[in-house]
Amino acid sequence: MRASRLSLIAAVSAVLITTLASADTTKCDTSKCIHPTCVCPSLTPPKGMDPKTVPQFFTLTFDDAVQAPTVPVAATLMTPHTNPNGCPIKATWFAQTIYSDFGLIQQWYASGNEVADHTMTHVGTPPAAEITGNRRSINAFSGIPFAKLSGFRAPFLNYSDNTFAILGQEKFLYDSSTNSVPTDAYWPYTLDYGLANDCWNGICDKPISIPGMWEIPMAAIMDSDLPTATPHSMDAQLDAPSDVVATWLRKNFDRHYNGNRSPFGIYLHPVHVGNATVLYNNFFAYARTFPDVWFVTNQQLLQWMQNPVPSSQLADQPYMKCTVPAVSKEICNGLDDAKLGSLDKGVIETCNFVAGPWATCYGCPKTMPTPSDPVPERVIAPGQPGYRTPVPATCAMEWWDPINAQCLCTSSNCTFTDTAVPGTKPAGGTDNTSTGGPHKSAADNFAAAWTGFGLAAALAAGFAQLL
Repeated sequence: MRASRLSLIAAVSAVLITTLASADTTKCDTSKCIHPTCVCPSLTPPKGMDPKTVPQFFTLTFDDAVQAPTVPVAATLMTPHTNPNGCPIKATWFAQTIYSDFGLIQQWYASGNEVADHTMTHVGTPPAAEITGNRRSINAFSGIPFAKLSGFRAPFLNYSDNTFAILGQEKFLYDSSTNSVPTDAYWPYTLDYGLANDCWNGICDKPISIPGMWEIPMAAIMDSDLPTATPHSMDAQLDAPSDVVATWLRKNFDRHYNGNRSPFGIYLHPVHVGNATVLYNNFFAYARTFPDVWFVTNQQLLQWMQNPVPSSQLADQPYMKCTVPAVSKEICNGLDDAKLGSLDKGVIETCNFVAGPWATCYGCPKTMPTPSDPVPERVIAPGQPGYRTPVPATCAMEWWDPINAQCLCTSSNCTFTDTAVPGTKPAGGTDNTSTGGPHKSAADNFAAAWTGFGLAAALAAGFAQLL
């Protein structure tokens, strides 16, 4: 795989570098494209902000199956690090249906991270059923609201204009499948006037117009200076010795931070990380030595884009807080509510299929979800003893008890606990959370959950992982 990966990079890079500079961003009419509903592609921060005053956003993303062998990889990379406000860093997982554990997807989301769409069976240039089916399955068996499943990345980064047509029809908030190099390292922009990234493949000339939908370019890691550089989009650790990659990472981050501070990203397939956890943890620690560096999910990044504030005010924004519901009993919501040392202890169900077992809070289906039937009939039907009631629109998943069909949050009893690192206070302002005992970080919870599922589940879930 490595040989084919490098040959593909070599074949594409020359075309990529020479054609990106000709991307036509003038087709975005700045007199009609008005922030925040419409944002033109730009190398500079939104609304004319001085780059030195804006946060340096750092997006960490993972692709493919969310399962017992891959979640601890994410945990290892996230646990040691916090944002300037003391909150654990957050990340986005582009999750597929096949080989994923829906219980672990729920735990990832409940811990404050983002889940996004990566199709059901990991196919490039996917048909509509692959995209919509994945969203439906995750909603049904992980309890995540459709409104929160708002992002998409094409498997293999292989998309077409039809892919964007589907995303527009399904009202996705954003796509993040295109690459950027220094000549087109745009801040996120809306697709009112089409794409401005990956123009080497002709996509920028397609009649794509999706008002209000965002594109978040994936900032490639360049291995040298232009024009001889080769871009490395995902899993840069596979393309050179770790000391060489470490130099690439620092130089690329420095270019973003000391330049226009367009969002920087690291995009990984957990199955490929291997021994590179040391490489990335050292690099993340390096990035955090700079002022105003924030690890964010793609959704958090877009919340800032819609209402940009100076880095000095970012900690005050509600979407940057870190709290968990203060629930007094263990309910099936992906959190260790009763502080028993295990997530959803005694309340989660395990579903057994040929491809391997997976867990859910919302009732096992009779068959595996497929593009033609993404939400199969449950084993226990509505009205029968043991039925798990789906999350209603009137309750957040973290507060919903699917076993007793009860929302533990009402207008008078919704209390939260701050999970910021003890001794660290958010810069400026206060929050109105309740107090409580010590809480593990999101990454700690992931690792504990993996241990709780046991070795048998880990081995079964590790049968295969699409790349």
